[in-house]
Amino acid sequence: MNAHGVCCWMFPFVVTCVGSRFVAAEGGELRADVCIVGGGSGGVGAAIGATRAGADVILIERQSQLGGTSTSAYVCNWEPGPGNAVAREIYDRLAKMPNAVGIVSHHKCEGGRRPFGLWLVTPGLTYEETLRRAGVNRTKWRAMVFEPAAFCKVVSDMLTETGKCRIMLRTRFVEAQTEDKRVASIKAVSDDGATYHIRARVYIDCTGGAHLCRAVRCQTMLGPESAERFGEQSAPDQPGKTLNAISLCYRIRKSDHPVRQAPPQPPVKRWPKTAHVSGLPNGDRIVNPLPMLPGRALIDLGYDEALARCRRIVQAHWRWLQAHPAFEGYELHSVAPMLGIRESYRVVGEYVLTQHDLLAGIKKQRHPDLIAIADHSMDVHGAGGRRVHGELAGPYGIPYRCLVPKGWSNLLVACRGASFSHIAASSCRLSRTMISLGHAAGVGAAMAAKAGVPVRQIDVPALQRKLDMPPPER
Repeated sequence: MNAHGVCCWMFPFVVTCVGSRFVAAEGGELRADVCIVGGGSGGVGAAIGATRAGADVILIERQSQLGGTSTSAYVCNWEPGPGNAVAREIYDRLAKMPNAVGIVSHHKCEGGRRPFGLWLVTPGLTYEETLRRAGVNRTKWRAMVFEPAAFCKVVSDMLTETGKCRIMLRTRFVEAQTEDKRVASIKAVSDDGATYHIRARVYIDCTGGAHLCRAVRCQTMLGPESAERFGEQSAPDQPGKTLNAISLCYRIRKSDHPVRQAPPQPPVKRWPKTAHVSGLPNGDRIVNPLPMLPGRALIDLGYDEALARCRRIVQAHWRWLQAHPAFEGYELHSVAPMLGIRESYRVVGEYVLTQHDLLAGIKKQRHPDLIAIADHSMDVHGAGGRRVHGELAGPYGIPYRCLVPKGWSNLLVACRGASFSHIAASSCRLSRTMISLGHAAGVGAAMAAKAGVPVRQIDVPALQRKLDMPPPER
């Protein structure tokens, strides 16, 4: 566990060489136009956007592969909802690889009423059918599933081709130095102990938990805000301490002689009697048990203890689910190495997206700086507190100002920790939305670095044109 509450996995250290940019294994000072902290969906989108806009980029990631929650946490599906050109390109590249991607729909199975949703690859469905959720009958919802290793290869190839991105895997952010509301440099340490001091013109926090922003003391939010703060109709009267719940996904595989799952020791008394099950193109299935632990466990227990408890719950959960007829012949293949975290700290930006934006929709929003579109429901996964769940009538837009931490001149945030209220974050947090936010942040950071201006002063209409944002429907 590092100083910011992030578990740092211990892998043999490997430095990735991308294009002609090589990161020396012995550490030292590194320089770039843009430094991105975190290589999940937001970080991948940011790195692709910044490099293709001409910036030299350093991308640091604490895991052994890119993709974050989508790969290391086995949340390898894109739920129904809008994407952008980068997401579409990722799909197109995956589609050229064997058993790499598929479009899934909800399937019925024998065994009567069941406590899980089963989504299987369905021939004949198209990517375009996955691009909307709001206003679509749930029987028509379509999602995209992909092989995590294939996703990592595709996004790595996309960055390699630019020749402008230095990827530093198994390397964790440690601390930052600031000067007059600017990030002057950051310190990163590899798993073998090599220390790097990275200086960049612009920094992007894509860590999920807003670790870089918290380290420089940006104003943050945590948990549900009171109704008084933003005037949200579904907010509680008083601010709360609950967070969107934590899950740990696992992978199951067909076997001629399946091994019966042993019960955990010590026993687990309670576990979620539900699951979201997605079939992968090769026939394996990913099981998402949904709420396993309250979101606060990440803060109250720490990452390592939360992960240990979730691993025991996985054993109990699979032993229970394995007895269902739909899973006859399956056995446990692997457990995701990383927790699926839906919510943590969120940064207060130049604008805070709230439930008002989600309900107004893009037709009634009056923001001139929209850079991404989303339409997922307001979906707070249990774990105590007031439950919020509601489908939206249509898509809504996310302003660029949500990516600009209030008062900072060379720092952007593009992850679930961006400037969203607790309710808005429950809708915005999906992978394709994070790719879109990251892409906008990456292009914006490249523009700011090239022009030598604060990130809030870039030419936003020019940014929108580069993102090929459609005009708002009024």
